[in-house]
Amino acid sequence: MKTKQILGLMNIISWITFIGSCIKTGAIIISFLIVLFISPGAAQNHYLGLDLSELYKSNIWYFVSTMSFVIMLSGLKAYIFYLVVRIFLKVDFDHPFSAIAISLISKISHVALEIGVVALVAQNYSKWLLHRGVLVEQNWGSWDYLFLAGIIFIIALVFKRGIEIQVENELTI
Repeated sequence: MKTKQILGLMNIISWITFIGSCIKTGAIIISFLIVLFISPGAAQNHYLGLDLSELYKSNIWYFVSTMSFVIMLSGLKAYIFYLVVRIFLKVDFDHPFSAIAISLISKISHVALEIGVVALVAQNYSKWLLHRGVLVEQNWGSWDYLFLAGIIFIIALVFKRGIEIQVENELTI
């Protein structure tokens, strides 16, 4: 496959993932609101198969805090894919080394870092809840996103260096 075909396919996959992530975040928010305001029993069969009924029964604020972490992480993941979609909309792939590309890639690395930090806080909060006798079985994936943030930051630096070289070459001609 040619590079342009692969990029076109990745553009479609990015849009699908972005839309799916937005739907997932919306569904989590709606199911959270249903548990809070309509049917507390729905905490047992929460969206994504989470059974947070014991958490809800032990303390509603523990439930609200945990769900806030889940909503934040889901929303930030959707935002990453929004930024990826923007890369496909804004970046000229004939001349990919541009300020726009660096800006978007840097934003993605910052959001991935935010996800890692929020997930790390959520993971520690889950451990704190465990010491209180409440078990929250959730894989927050904090280290995965911190590692991803580092990799994307390196890619942003490579793009930045690419622009510097491009500008130097244009000045010498």
